[in-house]
Amino acid sequence: MAKFHAKIQASPDSPQISITAIVPDEVTALPLEDAKKYLAEIVQNVRPVPEFVIHGFATVASYEKPIPKEQLMGHNTLVEVSLPYTLHLPSGMPFNVKCPGVGESVIVPRKMWTELASGSCTAEVHAEDQLLYYGPTTQRTHSIPQAPELGPSPRLTGTNIEIGKDTHGVFRYTRMSVFFDSALVGVDGPDDDDKVGEAQSASFEQARATAKQIVNYVLDVYRYVTGAEHVERLMSMTTNRVYFADYNLLSEGVRIESGLGSAIINRSEREIRKIAEMLRTGEEPPVHVLFLQSARAALSRGQVVLAVVVAFQALEIILETKLRAGYAKMGLSDLEVARKLRKSYKTIDRLRILCREVTGRSVADDLTFWRSWISDCNRRRNGVVHRNESVSDSQGLKVVELCEECIARLLGLPFPA
Repeated sequence: MAKFHAKIQASPDSPQISITAIVPDEVTALPLEDAKKYLAEIVQNVRPVPEFVIHGFATVASYEKPIPKEQLMGHNTLVEVSLPYTLHLPSGMPFNVKCPGVGESVIVPRKMWTELASGSCTAEVHAEDQLLYYGPTTQRTHSIPQAPELGPSPRLTGTNIEIGKDTHGVFRYTRMSVFFDSALVGVDGPDDDDKVGEAQSASFEQARATAKQIVNYVLDVYRYVTGAEHVERLMSMTTNRVYFADYNLLSEGVRIESGLGSAIINRSEREIRKIAEMLRTGEEPPVHVLFLQSARAALSRGQVVLAVVVAFQALEIILETKLRAGYAKMGLSDLEVARKLRKSYKTIDRLRILCREVTGRSVADDLTFWRSWISDCNRRRNGVVHRNESVSDSQGLKVVELCEECIARLLGLPFPA
């Protein structure tokens, strides 16, 4: 492969950015004008910033024939969500739900076959003490080897089949209708009234949040009873529609929480060089960094408790690593270091006492940060781990952020070189 260098700009007033194009060796043998034309076509398809990022599509409307209230299970709000799992519960069966923090609601799940399993059975049957399976089951194998353009997952079709522990709804998934009551204010009025529009948007958002809380509670119960460990809480959900019966007010659409936009071509040259160097030398990533990234990933999946535990563990790992190395540089034996760590086994004491003993300073020196870390991180984590206290999404995020900040401050202390 050959490399060519060029410069691009987002606009005439923007700074120039140096880029490297990696092309087949054959390009170097082309006549100069042909090579320039080839490279120009490449550059025309390069952007220094995304052209757009879309986070969803939605409409607001009313039904010509409103949904009869008797179909809303005695409530005034319907939120319909699509799950990436199949909950093996009878389609159309209503479940009364008393969700903690929400109150009374009703869910009605429906198992949906995708086009990859068209023609599959929809009969609803169950036994007293065992699972039952659809049959006859057919599986139609794709061509081997699979064409690259078909994606990384096996492209299979069939009837009455599903992937075990599926978290992507490949052959089937559950669409759940969630019914509850909403107190709506200011949502009725002219379409061009900004205040009405704002009230409607806020009400739709609150309904989605309430439905998310109910569905996650349902997922917890389902996982507990069935042992289906892959059915985890969801940070974001695909909401197909929200309907307020009292005002015949409907919102339909789809959300893309992480955004849909211009595809990234490659990581930066600096990152590529770092990856290549680490792979060549066998260097391992710092464990505490991987743990912090896992904590962030857990937050994005709605696993707040896991995020809190893993983030705090990242802090504990790097703290003990730095203390052990620091004491060793000071000439203490492994036995002496172990005794000190056993005596001050709490993270708060290691940060406040042992760090000052090794470096002469502590992250506790900044009282504003220290008070925040104690109340919003240390106590919160201890409450979750030792007393099974609940933690909200925002509280979990705060714990992770404070662990990250504490680690950054810790690494800034003058540990012996």
